[in-house]
Amino acid sequence: MLPPKRSTTLGPLAAVCLLLAATAAAAEEVPEDLPTEATPEEEPIPDLPVVQASMDPALELLVQAANPRLAEEDGQRFFDQLVARGGPSLPTLARLFRDPASTDRENWVAARAIGRIGGEGARRSLESGLASRRVITRLGAIAGLQTLGDKESVQPLERALFDQALAVRASAADALGALGSKRSAKALAQALDLPANFHQGTSLFVRRHIVEALGAIGSIAGIETLVGALADSDPSIAMAALHALGQTTGMDFRGSAVLSGTPVGKDDIEAWTSWWSKRRAGNSSETH
Repeated sequence: MLPPKRSTTLGPLAAVCLLLAATAAAAEEVPEDLPTEATPEEEPIPDLPVVQASMDPALELLVQAANPRLAEEDGQRFFDQLVARGGPSLPTLARLFRDPASTDRENWVAARAIGRIGGEGARRSLESGLASRRVITRLGAIAGLQTLGDKESVQPLERALFDQALAVRASAADALGALGSKRSAKALAQALDLPANFHQGTSLFVRRHIVEALGAIGSIAGIETLVGALADSDPSIAMAALHALGQTTGMDFRGSAVLSGTPVGKDDIEAWTSWWSKRRAGNSSETH
């Protein structure tokens, strides 16, 4: 049996369709405005600039001022520019001052700049730094408050005389001496002989800072402590106390025969002790 023939219906039908399509295309009228030249290739889309938010100007200046690779004069120039911006820079400086991730140099520069700019907000920001866990922040706070010079900060600085860090205690004494508030004489006198200010019975340098601050303040309330310090086992403390007594009272019991820098002796101690015992009764009130 022969196999059935394949259907050839689709073949002629397809051919007819193609013929009709070609004839219809040829019959279409060509538009008059059809360009005769080749269509140019599509132009590429130009790259648009990406606009990025610039760094906070205050932060940029601070980073430059704290850059250890810059020459000192260049760092100072950036610092001066930062301070010149004034109050608008304070929020940025305060944030960095509180930031535990800031470097020590950045933290220190921020504190100094805050103190230079000044104002109530600056004072409060620096005082908050006295409670920081970072020693550098506490030191920066004291330096900034000393620069600021606002006697409203006296009480927080007096508390810093009892800080755990020796350097902080010494810096607090220096700041109080610079501020010159007579009320600080009491706190300084209390801090002089703290056990923490001795190491194995040896006087530490912070005590000299305290005695010098008493002399800078010049308060009668500190005389008792200074007279007692003349007999201190540390000769540098005794000499600092002698100088501080001269600053406070304007008096000098040494004769011209005693050379400058001669260590405190028995005659010095007796002269000041005798003078103070006679004056003590009339010094119960403080002159501000």
